[in-house]
Amino acid sequence: MRDSKINYVMVGGFVLAMLVTLVVVVALLTGRTGSTVSYFTHLSNVNGIKYGSKVTYEGFAVGQVETIVPLRVDGKTAFRLELAVQHDWRIPKDSVARVASSGLLSAVTVDISGGVASEMLPPGSEITSGSAANIFAAMNDVAGQITDLNQNALKPLLISLNKQVGTLGAILEKSAPELMHNLVAVTADLAVKTPRITADVERMTGTLATKIVTDANAERIQHTLINVAQLSAGLQDSRGKVDSMLAALDKTMAGNRDNIDQSLKDLRHTLQAVARTIDSVTYNLDGTTRNLNEFSRQIRDNPGVLIGGTKRGEDGPGRK
Repeated sequence: MRDSKINYVMVGGFVLAMLVTLVVVVALLTGRTGSTVSYFTHLSNVNGIKYGSKVTYEGFAVGQVETIVPLRVDGKTAFRLELAVQHDWRIPKDSVARVASSGLLSAVTVDISGGVASEMLPPGSEITSGSAANIFAAMNDVAGQITDLNQNALKPLLISLNKQVGTLGAILEKSAPELMHNLVAVTADLAVKTPRITADVERMTGTLATKIVTDANAERIQHTLINVAQLSAGLQDSRGKVDSMLAALDKTMAGNRDNIDQSLKDLRHTLQAVARTIDSVTYNLDGTTRNLNEFSRQIRDNPGVLIGGTKRGEDGPGRK
């Protein structure tokens, strides 16, 4: 009986020792082996992160995730993480916290990339968050972009392309015989006319070579280009004189602007007076023209009018 009690005590002590060992191992694995202080950070994606996830500093375990609280920031969901870090661990102010994974099969952790600032963050401070360094998160992001591209771009493009191909196929099926017939006719006509076209091109080329592109014409063209160059040089040389002449003309116009304005006013007044009297002048000219016409007709009929001053009678002389 006494031996059995001793056995029970030994078994119980062994189980208790194993439990204590298990608790110690779990504490070591979670990094909770002493007093901790809290830091906070905000992440947009906490895929794989949960309570108890490791917090590492440049890959070294310094604590664990205590709480994850979802928040709405500027219409988007973000997550506020409380990080329990060893109380004696110093974190520079420009450090960055991000979700990371050391390998394909490794657990996801919150890794703090140490900064170079001399100022340290006090406990309870906010650690700046960065983009995830997790290959799976990057792959998920790429997969989401590919899915969005497939749904919003490739799929409508393929549908539109299929529709256009179907329409084109129907048109070709309906018009293909006529198109082939026209193509055969054009090909046959071109085959018949090609020799004549070739002969015309050869004849035109020969004409150009023998009658147009000659040494005499080339020399004339060269002389013409030389004359054009000399004319351009002369214009360039006389440009200063022309500019000085224009400047003098502008100066003259500016100095006599009042006289020119007065002359224009006088001319306008004269034209207005002529416009008012042009009707009467025209009427008088018309009457004078008729009188001259009648006088010339009488002279043609009886030149003696210029001497005697009277018109001859119908049966005899005008004077008795």
